[in-house]
Amino acid sequence: MTSTSQPSKKSHKRKSVGGDLATLSAPVQVNVEQASSSAGPAFVNFPSIRPSKSTPFTIYSRDVGSTSDLTRQQTIIAGETDDVEFFSTNRDYQLNTEGADCQYLPAIYDPSTSTVHIHPSAPLYLLTHRVKRLRSSVTAPKPIDAKEHWKVKRNDLGETFGTRKAKTQIKAEERNKVDVAAMESIRGHLMETIPDVKVEAEATEASELIPTPNLTTSDPTEVYPRDSLLTPAEWSSIDVSHLLAEQDDKARTGLLPYRRSYWLSSKMRVIIHLDNKAARRTQMKYLYYLSTLLAFQSFASQLHRTPASELSSKFPGVHPQLLNGIVNRFSESQGKKRSVTEKMGKKLLMWILTLYLILDNYAVEVQKVAADLKMDTAKISDMYKNLGCSVNLATPAEREKQGLTLAQASAAKKAVLVAPVTFPKIKRRGPAKR
Repeated sequence: MTSTSQPSKKSHKRKSVGGDLATLSAPVQVNVEQASSSAGPAFVNFPSIRPSKSTPFTIYSRDVGSTSDLTRQQTIIAGETDDVEFFSTNRDYQLNTEGADCQYLPAIYDPSTSTVHIHPSAPLYLLTHRVKRLRSSVTAPKPIDAKEHWKVKRNDLGETFGTRKAKTQIKAEERNKVDVAAMESIRGHLMETIPDVKVEAEATEASELIPTPNLTTSDPTEVYPRDSLLTPAEWSSIDVSHLLAEQDDKARTGLLPYRRSYWLSSKMRVIIHLDNKAARRTQMKYLYYLSTLLAFQSFASQLHRTPASELSSKFPGVHPQLLNGIVNRFSESQGKKRSVTEKMGKKLLMWILTLYLILDNYAVEVQKVAADLKMDTAKISDMYKNLGCSVNLATPAEREKQGLTLAQASAAKKAVLVAPVTFPKIKRRGPAKR
C-alpha cells in the first residue's frame, strides 16, 4: 500500500493584544469642538440615486452673514452631474418636517492622545434628484406655507373628529380648490381660443361749447381760425378806423363797447404801436370783437326783457350785423323772446377766453384773465384746458432763471395753446351704488 501523506497542519497562534488592552484601559477624553457657522462636514442621505464620489456639493444659506450654528440656519446642499441635479429638501424652511429635527454628530478617535473629537455643526440633509432634460415638467418641492400647513392639519383633525357638518364643509372646500399646476398645462390652449381685441385710440372730441378747432394743424395760430369765431360778414362789419386814428389812450378806451376792462386798455396800447399796419388792424378788430362780447355778457341777464327794436340802443357803435350774429350765436329762442341760458352763457365765456388767448399770442396769464373777468382762477384754468391749452407751473430751473418765488410763479401761470390740439378725456361716472 502506498501511504498517502497527510497535509501538515499549521499552527495558528493568537497575536498578543496586551499593548492594545493597555491603550484601551487608559482613560478616554471627549473633546466637543466649538460650534461653527461656516460650512464643514455634513451628512447626506440619498433615497434613490447615489452620485459618484467625485461629484462636488455646495452648501447655501438663506441667512447670509449669520453667526449662529450651521445646524440652526436655513440651508440647502446641492450638486450636479451632466444629467442629474441633486438638492436637499429638509433644511431650507422652519417647519417640523421629516429630517428637520434629526442630527448626527461625527466623531474621530485619536489613539495617540486617547481623545474623541466630536464636531457638533454637521447638519443632516435628505436629498432628492431631478433629471435636467425634464426640468420644465418636474419642479422642486416648494416650501410649505405656515398658514397652509396649519390648514392641512386642521382639516385632518376635522375629518377624524369633526361633526358631519364640518366634514361636509371640508370636502366642499377641497372640491372648489383650483389646482394651479394643472391649469399651467392648458393655459396656452386657453390663450389661443381668446380672440384678439383691437382697442382703437379714442378720437379727440371737442366740446360743442367751444369754437370749432382745426385738429390736424401743428400751428397754434391755425387751431381756432377766424371763421370759427364769427362769419366773414360779421368780421367785415367791424370798423376800427376811429380807434386807430385816436391819439389819446383814455379817449380810445371810451370808444369801446365795454370800457371796464383794464386788460383791454393795456392791450390796446400795445396794439396801437405795432409796426405792421395789417397786423395792427387785425389785432384791433379782434379786440373790438372781444369788447363787444364782454358788453353782451354783462347785458345777458336783461336780454329776455329787452324788445328787439331797442337792442341796438343798448350797444351804441356796434354794427347791427355783428350784434345780430352775437345774439343768434349765444342765446336761445323762448317763444318770441331770446334768452342767454346757462349753456349759452358757458359758450359765450369760451369765446371770450379764446379771444384773450389770440390777443396774447396764444400764451395768456390765467390770473390776469380771471381778475379781469372777476372769476376764480382755478375755474378759468380748467376752461383753458378744455380749449386744449396746457396750464403748467414753471419748473425750478425756469423760476431761478426768471428770479421768481414759488408763489410768484404760481400767480404767473400761463395757458399755452399746443398744436396738434388735444382735449381732456370726459370722465364718465358709473351707476350710483345702492
